[in-house]
Amino acid sequence: MINCLLIMLGGGIGAVIRGFITNFCNRKFSSILPVATPFVNIVGSLIIGFLLGSSLKLDWIEPFVIIGILGGLTTFSTLSSELVELLMTKKKIIYFIIYSVLQYGVSFLACLLGYIL
Repeated sequence: MINCLLIMLGGGIGAVIRGFITNFCNRKFSSILPVATPFVNIVGSLIIGFLLGSSLKLDWIEPFVIIGILGGLTTFSTLSSELVELLMTKKKIIYFIIYSVLQYGVSFLACLLGYIL
């Protein structure tokens, strides 16, 4: 039961942080490709990898920080909707490919790098 509460609290915190970052990026950056989603996914993946690879093994780290905060911060659903929009609305297959590689490839490498660190 305590793990569910930790996940819920952490998820809310992560979602609020993502909202702030998204609003900030939307105001400050004008780009063909979205900026906020790759940022939160890459940074979140780096931190998740670091925490999973670290010797820090506290009971509350995984439910509160990894699943909760970082799970709420990173976002697969927003990524998916942005990819659909790039493919269907803008009809620019090259942007779709670049964004897909950026999101999946760089996020994976960031997680791996964090784990190694």
